Amino acid sequence: MSGFTCCFWWFLLGFILGWLLNWLLKRCCGGSCKTQHDHTPHTPQVNTVAAPVAAPVAPTPAAKVYTFDQAAAKAAGFDIRKADDLTVVEGIGPKINELLNADGIKTFAQLAATAVPVIQTILDKAGPRFALAKPGTWPQQAALAAENRWVELKKLQDELKGGV
Repeated sequence: MSGFTCCFWWFLLGFILGWLLNWLLKRCCGGSCKTQHDHTPHTPQVNTVAAPVAAPVAPTPAAKVYTFDQAAAKAAGFDIRKADDLTVVEGIGPKINELLNADGIKTFAQLAATAVPVIQTILDKAGPRFALAKPGTWPQQAALAAENRWVELKKLQDELKGGV
């Protein structure tokens, strides 16, 4: 037998076995199996039900901008040198302030708008060193500071124990 004829029979045997294996797989899986070489385009199903028309939405008011009132903060007993010093919030020290800043929370308004679980996640990612920090009232305290309600903030902090 010549070399070409021998290779031809091996090729034919491989082709038949491949075809047979493909046929068996399609039959087994009910046609749901896809091979790597399946290039049939996937057509997404289109929802033919009409979506309800949304009611007109009133324009949202612009976020109120607060100006830091250092005199009011000092009168309430806070020694704050710059606006948005998050260490004013009871429970936030310099290291936690750095963590919050690194995560994009740099102002009282941003901290006030951040949910407690999000803050807790930031602390958890930082490691066990910050496990004692309890951010439960931080957004509330930050909201009072953002609104220059320093007397109310002082009263709240006097009632808190360790920020909670």
